Amino acid sequence: MYWETIADLLHHPRVVETRHHMHHSVSKHDHLLRSVHFSYYLAPFFGADQVTCVRAALLHDLDSRYGTLTTHGAIAARVAAELGEPAEVSAAIISHMYPFGPRPTTREGWVLAVADKLASLADLGAFVGGLLSGHSLRVRRQLCQSDPFYAARYARRRHRRLISSLRRRLGRTGLSRWRLSGQTPQAH
Repeated sequence: MYWETIADLLHHPRVVETRHHMHHSVSKHDHLLRSVHFSYYLAPFFGADQVTCVRAALLHDLDSRYGTLTTHGAIAARVAAELGEPAEVSAAIISHMYPFGPRPTTREGWVLAVADKLASLADLGAFVGGLLSGHSLRVRRQLCQSDPFYAARYARRRHRRLISSLRRRLGRTGLSRWRLSGQTPQAH
């Protein structure tokens, strides 16, 4: 199957760390593996190189949080090039967000664009399917805590909620006086 094709990448630290990153409320690693699966089976229908498609699928969302919906493909393509992947892999990755990003220029790019959309639908299905048992929310909570990007966001949100609740209790002027004097707020 495709495991031997990506065995070297599966153990690379950049790919391993995606197990703790959130993507569509599921593990980014799971999303990447779903993309690999769909790419492997779609490549023959598009007449594309399976090895290129599968390797591009595994790397297509690395460092995606540093870009936007339309630019993160270029960031992931640069990461793939830094990892020593051929130009064909990078070319497929750049356009995987079509129609929001650039139009694919290769068959492998088209495979990855379609596989990514199918994997995203499968992510949604997995999340919704796990809502009844509570599994999805447990996994999402764990990912929020283990993913540095979301952990910082979660801490900021907790801080804002604390300030809001203090404002409601003390009022805007009471909160300002409390901050200036360094006192502990008293509930009225």
